[in-house]
Amino acid sequence: MRLLVLTHRFEDPSYRVRWGRFLDVLGAEAREIPARGRGEVFRLAREAETVVLHRRLLTALDFARLRRAARRLVYDFDDALLYRPSPPFRSRLRERRFFRAVAGADLVLAGNRNLATIARLRARRVLVVPTTVEIPSAPRPPLLPDPTAVWIGQRPTLPYLEPLVGAVRDAGYRLRVIADAAPPGAELVPWSLGTEYARLAECHVGLAPLPSDPFARGKCGYKLLQYYAAGLPAVASPVGVHRTLAEGGALLARTPAEWTAALRLLLDEGGLRGPKGRAFVERRYAAPALAERLKRILP
Repeated sequence: MRLLVLTHRFEDPSYRVRWGRFLDVLGAEAREIPARGRGEVFRLAREAETVVLHRRLLTALDFARLRRAARRLVYDFDDALLYRPSPPFRSRLRERRFFRAVAGADLVLAGNRNLATIARLRARRVLVVPTTVEIPSAPRPPLLPDPTAVWIGQRPTLPYLEPLVGAVRDAGYRLRVIADAAPPGAELVPWSLGTEYARLAECHVGLAPLPSDPFARGKCGYKLLQYYAAGLPAVASPVGVHRTLAEGGALLARTPAEWTAALRLLLDEGGLRGPKGRAFVERRYAAPALAERLKRILP
């Protein structure tokens, strides 16, 4: 086996966009790391030329077993895993497991520069490999008749959106949420890979709020990339990598009043920034480019 990718769950969005869609191109196999009975995983690791450990923070014993089994070990992450996602953010257990992984790997792949800076505190070799997005080839569907702002995500990050529901309404938009839950008054559209693009692209603007905390500052801005790929302009919090991704045409806003003002401006512009965002991701964050880079990194 040339390449083995080990992850927590195949249905996790991070695994799907960073590794799952490239397995055939890379000639790789993937396995979930089970809660118990990990001997089979370590046996497969001995048979592979390169093992990628995706995001998992293993115990000292399990990491030592994997390190002994793997000829070449790559650690890949796209979140500030050394922190908890909510207060209290500091976790000594997470820190120990994270720094053990990056220090013990032959190569670390970080989703953005902020994460790479953290990894370089202990890692021998770190490369920035940003998360990329599929560029839909289907024509964009007609816009909804009423101005609609859209947020896509999962229930654990819904609190990022909730403080802005009033700002969205005050700016003259309906709110669509593509997730497994939604705030009161919002239109809930259950997420589906097959319909994701169409449900995004028929909206008028994408929302990418983030709090300025240690965990959120490590985010890779995948929401913004999704909005751009669907041809939407966007408003985002000026946190972490959002400042760089705003080059694609997103407006940055901190307070609810700034969010309302930015959304009104985009409504007045009538979607003029959408094509700029699409061109931005085609040039810098298209999935085929990542596949080719991974093939060069992981011979």
